[in-house]
Amino acid sequence: MAKTLRIAALVVTSAVCASAHAQTPEQPQPEHRGLSLLLSAGQYSGFGGGLAFGTREVGVRGLVGWAPLIVVVEEPSTDIKFYSSWMVGPDLYFRLFRPRPATDIGGLAGYRYDSLLGHGLGVGGYAQVELNRALDLNISAGVLVFPDGDNRLRQERNIPSSTQFSFPGPKVNFGVSVGLAFFP
Repeated sequence: MAKTLRIAALVVTSAVCASAHAQTPEQPQPEHRGLSLLLSAGQYSGFGGGLAFGTREVGVRGLVGWAPLIVVVEEPSTDIKFYSSWMVGPDLYFRLFRPRPATDIGGLAGYRYDSLLGHGLGVGGYAQVELNRALDLNISAGVLVFPDGDNRLRQERNIPSSTQFSFPGPKVNFGVSVGLAFFP
């Protein structure tokens, strides 16, 4: 009987300790603030790097990189063409919601300059996941609009003015980029 009472006391004690431990609030990690170094790969931001400044809620980022452009050209026959350019793209980012403490989902809006397509804008969204205290994974996707993109591409690459581009093309295109943010 004494052995049974000791086992019961041990079970009750461990349950009370576990309950008290479960009620202790976990200390939130401080959010990233200030400067971060960026690496990016994809159509939306280019294959390159840049800087970001702000908090996880709102900030600005700027990226510079190589930007591949794939368009479908409707000449006498349909053909896929590949072009290469450089892109500069500052963005304003803003968090819309936080499904988990280390995950942000938000919107992006920014200017784009492409060496082939000229001036434009990018509008889209992002998901940012904290991998550890110094490193985040970032996925960006959106629409890239270059109002004079068709004409600029024709001029830069000596494409006949009668050539038609399919949608999406140089004027409006879609893009996805995956990147890393390093917090020094």
